[in-house]
Amino acid sequence: MEAFTASVIAWAEAHAAWAPLIAFGIAFIESLPLIGIFLPGSALLLGLGLLIGTGVVPAWPVLLATILGAVVGDALGFWLSRWLGPGFVRTHLPRRHRRMYGRGVLAFRKWGIWAVFVSRFISPLRAVAPIIAGVSRMREWRFQVANVTSALIWAPILLLPGTLAGYLATVLDDRGDTLLLVGLVLAVLAVWWGLRAYWNRATAPQ
Repeated sequence: MEAFTASVIAWAEAHAAWAPLIAFGIAFIESLPLIGIFLPGSALLLGLGLLIGTGVVPAWPVLLATILGAVVGDALGFWLSRWLGPGFVRTHLPRRHRRMYGRGVLAFRKWGIWAVFVSRFISPLRAVAPIIAGVSRMREWRFQVANVTSALIWAPILLLPGTLAGYLATVLDDRGDTLLLVGLVLAVLAVWWGLRAYWNRATAPQ
């Protein structure tokens, strides 16, 4: 996965004009139910953030594309599962995701719209949240409110650490403070990964 991530980021760096489309694709696939778990979306968006911070790719188009990709990915999962129905979903859901699906159903019964919102930030639940919302016949306006508002927060959270690290790298590189540069970039990335891991543990269903 590391090689794949590095190659995608290198391609985005060499073709900066395509960066918003790449960001849309990453966020879209990352948000697709079940399929998104096979893509290192967080690492890819962190890498795009680094390119934003160093001025290689444009900030606002990449951010807006990331938000749009996340919204469309979740919406597509919601519409498909609503169309296919609960019987089809239960029959074809991979065995390894059934326990997670059951936890998600319980969360939806308890929290409703908030379950959709929070699931965006929890990797395991993000893979099944749109499916559960669709088969449970959640009203579309409720789902889309949670879908859009969570994407508006999720996208900057994933891009910001890399952007900050890239900006610091540019500033310190101009000053020639190589050791300080390396230390600050590593510190930013370590804090980001630590907070992400803590959030996933703290919000994971018991």
